[in-house]
Amino acid sequence: MGGASSGKGGVADATLNVVPFIDLLACTICFLLISAVWSSMSRIDVDQALPKASKTPPKEQPKVEPKINLAITPTGYLVNLQDADKMQPTPKPDLVAPKRIPTLGDFKLCRGKASDSGACDGVQDTFKRYDRAKLREYLEQLMRDGGMGDKIKIMVSATDNIQYLHLIAGLDTVLAACEDKDRKSCLKNPSVGDINLLRAAGFSNFD
Repeated sequence: MGGASSGKGGVADATLNVVPFIDLLACTICFLLISAVWSSMSRIDVDQALPKASKTPPKEQPKVEPKINLAITPTGYLVNLQDADKMQPTPKPDLVAPKRIPTLGDFKLCRGKASDSGACDGVQDTFKRYDRAKLREYLEQLMRDGGMGDKIKIMVSATDNIQYLHLIAGLDTVLAACEDKDRKSCLKNPSVGDINLLRAAGFSNFD
């Protein structure tokens, strides 16, 4: 660029350095381009988070699988079909409430040698007599109502004051509830659980 008079007979240097302005402009352009790309990449599509925007149909409700619960108490058996009120297509809410099968009195067991007259020469203990025949009949009915065949789950529980022989007898009755002609049970693994687990299954009184 040409010079100009300074008013005192000299020439003033009016050269303008434009390099810094070019550098600033280049930096500004780069900043704007990067900001635009970053904003596009970091954008969240809110519609995908809304239930009405979901293109995937809702999953079907899981099929309810009923379970037989058996509680052995001092006064008899308590049996129910858990979740029978949620079975499809025919709910059976009357089977959810535990059914009581009372004991049939007492029987005596001789621990020792019995004489020819029938007298016990050893220790004679008295035990409750449980109605195993009626229990087996009711278990067979619940297995049919559950509609799951040998896949139905069964849990057996006993209160703390129940003798061990009654627990074993209850398990034997459960296994015999679906014997075939060869006297083999269709149930593979009935479980033994804590009596308190049955409180959530509708059981309240274990007397």
